[in-house]
Amino acid sequence: MGPRNQEEKSSSEDLGHRKLTGAIYFAPTVERILYGAHTVEECLAREIERFNPRRVLLLTARSLEPHEVFRQVRAILATQLAETFSSAFEHVPLESALQAAAVARRCRADLVVAFGGGSVIDAAKALRTCVALKIGAAEALGSFMQRPQPLRTKLVPQVSIPTTLSGAEYTRSFSATDFVSGVKRSYTDSAVASRIVIYDPVVTVPTPLSLWLASGVMALDHAVEVFYSSPPHLVADRLKLASVVELLTYLPQVRERFGDLEARLRCQIGAWLADHSPLRAQDLPPTSPALPSHALAYELGALCSVPYALTACLTLPACMRWAAAKSPSALARQAQLARALEFAEADMPDEVASHLLAGRVHSFIEDLGLPTRLRDVGISNDDVARVARQFVSRGGSLVRNASASEAEVLSLLQSAW
Repeated sequence: MGPRNQEEKSSSEDLGHRKLTGAIYFAPTVERILYGAHTVEECLAREIERFNPRRVLLLTARSLEPHEVFRQVRAILATQLAETFSSAFEHVPLESALQAAAVARRCRADLVVAFGGGSVIDAAKALRTCVALKIGAAEALGSFMQRPQPLRTKLVPQVSIPTTLSGAEYTRSFSATDFVSGVKRSYTDSAVASRIVIYDPVVTVPTPLSLWLASGVMALDHAVEVFYSSPPHLVADRLKLASVVELLTYLPQVRERFGDLEARLRCQIGAWLADHSPLRAQDLPPTSPALPSHALAYELGALCSVPYALTACLTLPACMRWAAAKSPSALARQAQLARALEFAEADMPDEVASHLLAGRVHSFIEDLGLPTRLRDVGISNDDVARVARQFVSRGGSLVRNASASEAEVLSLLQSAW
């Protein structure tokens, strides 16, 4: 038996006879998640009062200001609203985060309400960090994110009302972009997380359909890529499988019936299930899977200005195929997911089941009317080379515990071009 066959046999045995071990812990992040139609109208005022704020800063996307849902949120905040700051926050430019932080300082905000998509919510996390650390310049924020330190000071609390499915509301991290150098970085600390999340499908209706659907594919990416890149886990696998089922079922329903509030809510819950924060599920010992589809979003955004929500549409199927070809464990896990979703028969070889899964994901994205190739969004071969160089220069990985070579990243990206 050759080395690859031995590795495949070992992987198969590990999946079938692995000891049932794992860990579940609860990160000190989100305290409460409220969900349901009209929860903003019915619950926001009560949730705000839990913090007894005097000066609330409302952060939102400029595109939401003309809509009734924005005026409703402003009215609920009423006399506690000290200031509103709106901007185009795509990829959270360092300068936008600092402008928002300056407004928060000026009005002495003691609570931030983030109303919008993932970029708005990340911008709220970034501005709170800047206020706490007295960061007032883009260079200082970029330097802090490049050489991050744990936060040792208290941040003002944040309430997040997401209008897309990107998932920033439940994470304990934020990303921001230096467009001068073409670098997007993340910072992670439990202190930056939202305290309250409100999932209300009513406030998502003004979101453009293409953005809603693309952000849903990003949520699908979070579930699928982590599933096949990680060892089996009794709890995490079930939550991620439920996430995939919800998103595959209800994203098309929203496309067919734009105002279907139940379908929108099921998408929101599906997006949360992909990560299920603050519940964290890990293997024993803990592992850090490589997640190239998600990681490539940084270069595609900073260098090519691809909207964050679209990146998974362009990279997920290619990354699935690449991982299946390079990693026997990823191949086996993809096959496991394909069978659980009934895309493959129980007796099909792993290679066939994995191929069927990647094909179904690709077709699903196409059927939503979204682009599936890098060239569909104007990315050239020169852009692909730049993305590969920067991905490698920042130490990006395509497989766990190994830095990627430029040739490997080029091969993966060219398969997605």
